[in-house]
Amino acid sequence: MAGLGQGARKPPTFRNKDTMPVDDRIARLNCQILRELGLLGEVIIRPHIPDALVTFVAVELASNLRTATVFFSVYGGDSAKRRAMELMKRKRVALQEGIARKVPMKYTPVLHFRLDETAERADRVLTILNQLNLPQEEDAKHPREENHQPG
Repeated sequence: MAGLGQGARKPPTFRNKDTMPVDDRIARLNCQILRELGLLGEVIIRPHIPDALVTFVAVELASNLRTATVFFSVYGGDSAKRRAMELMKRKRVALQEGIARKVPMKYTPVLHFRLDETAERADRVLTILNQLNLPQEEDAKHPREENHQPG
């Protein structure tokens, strides 16, 4: 075998930005896209739904970087949720264009929207717990001692 003797040279190894672990890169891009969506939402989404609060909660970018699921929450009732979902679908291209200008990627991901009701469910659980009138932690740690009279 030629070229494998003592004087043989190893092929050069190259390091570039593409050698970053995939999970770290996706996590970084998720954060960048979420931040940009928050800024874009103030300009593109908020004026159309003034009676509700729309918040972008999370972004899950696909491993091929071609699609992203955007989770958002809406405070303002069922009607506002329906209007927000319709508006997200209508303004998808404008949001993608805004991302393309600010987030350096070869391809801008196609956005898919999902309503996130986690905060609303958590609020319902807290309301139910408050209605149960459970003893506070202090009371649970130190049960009330009844007055016992020696007799």
